Amino acid sequence: MPSLAGAILFVEDDLESSPPTFDRDLQSLIHQPGFHEVKGMIIGRFQTASQMSRQLLSDIIKSKKELEHLPVVADINFGHTSPQITIPIGGEAALEAFGDEVKLSIQE
Repeated sequence: MPSLAGAILFVEDDLESSPPTFDRDLQSLIHQPGFHEVKGMIIGRFQTASQMSRQLLSDIIKSKKELEHLPVVADINFGHTSPQITIPIGGEAALEAFGDEVKLSIQE
């Protein structure tokens, strides 16, 4: 596992995911060494087959006290969805999130 210091994590799942599976996987990620140094999280849009609703995802995120201090942005078009964007692994990014306003810039 690479260092999470200062990282903005981009998290996505595939059609085999379900809300309980995503909840468990997210909790496992939170338990990784250095997670407390993460600076933000971007969650890709779920496929319809996953049965993940916006409310259910919100409830899962709110149930994780470790995420309370982080900007968490969800329903972004990357991963196993269409349309999709490609995110460079290991690049540099900046994330600003205030209410419904989000600014994500890929810097390198």
